[in-house]
Amino acid sequence: MGQISALFAQKVIDVAVAAGPSGGARRRVLYQSIGVDPDAPIDPKQMVPDTDYYALCERVAREAPQGASVPIRVGSSMRCDDYGAFGLAWKSAVDLRGSYQRAERYARVLTSVSTYECIAEDGRFFMTLNRTGERRLGMRLSNEQTIVAVTQISREVAQEPFSPDAVYFRHSAPDDICAHESYFGCPVHYDADRDAIQVSKQHLLAPNKLGDASISAFFDTHMDREIAEMPDEQELDGRVRNLVSRALS
Repeated sequence: MGQISALFAQKVIDVAVAAGPSGGARRRVLYQSIGVDPDAPIDPKQMVPDTDYYALCERVAREAPQGASVPIRVGSSMRCDDYGAFGLAWKSAVDLRGSYQRAERYARVLTSVSTYECIAEDGRFFMTLNRTGERRLGMRLSNEQTIVAVTQISREVAQEPFSPDAVYFRHSAPDDICAHESYFGCPVHYDADRDAIQVSKQHLLAPNKLGDASISAFFDTHMDREIAEMPDEQELDGRVRNLVSRALS
């Protein structure tokens, strides 16, 4: 069974609570549905089963007004500081490519079910999300949230206004994509061969606002230590599925 940081569940629940009148009671019920103490502070290192997280995403999207826009509201609420040390490593990277490389190396502190790749292909650059498993509604919503969150924290660290050149999702489009097109400010493609944002070389290599090579190296060391201390809970078949998924066109 895969694991996903309770941080993301918190953001989903925040959106659900904001959309309804019975906020406090609903918040408690939703946290209990994923086995998290509603009265305890959320630690990004705290994990919930991926199946519980996907069920939470499905429930909130079905019950919330304008449910198709829930992934936009969740992902766009993310900030670097929400991610703890991972967010500081992202923010202190010298450029956006460096931030994306931190996601490639250290995403395991936030999830065991996703990996990232910064890919150069025919003169185009993609920040790609790789996730295995049945593409039920909850996973599709989670993938959208993740791509939005990557865009959001890219905008947070970039010196110049950031928008992707294009966005790609492997799944079919929801009934209403107005919120997606408005948020990304670029073409959004569905039934694609990847889950990714396409990023211009100019954006990729532009210095980050707070980029600092020495601070970045410090957080690299910190994150390397944190990764080394983590139990490898991903079974062999899961690692093989991830590698095969990344190799397929």
